[in-house]
Amino acid sequence: MNIVFSFLFILCAVYGLYQISEKQMKRTLQSKWSFLAHYPQITKAISFLFMFISTLLLIQQTGSSIGFISFWVFSSPLIFIFILYINELKPKQK
Repeated sequence: MNIVFSFLFILCAVYGLYQISEKQMKRTLQSKWSFLAHYPQITKAISFLFMFISTLLLIQQTGSSIGFISFWVFSSPLIFIFILYINELKPKQK
């Protein structure tokens, strides 16, 4: 169950950090997630807190050294899939 919560916390953290990025800020201000853009420092703090909680959950599940490494191994493909999902991958037209 810790792994599922860790997965959800990582996704929420990555999504929060994405919404307040410089390239996304204009769109975020016009969307229903505009409160994230109004308070970017709080959003960053909460996102990093979610990552920290996710790391603690994995450490609790597997032990300190393996849990810390498993956070990075577990979050890397999630972040990659998130980037592929968000970017509009269309071929260049000539």
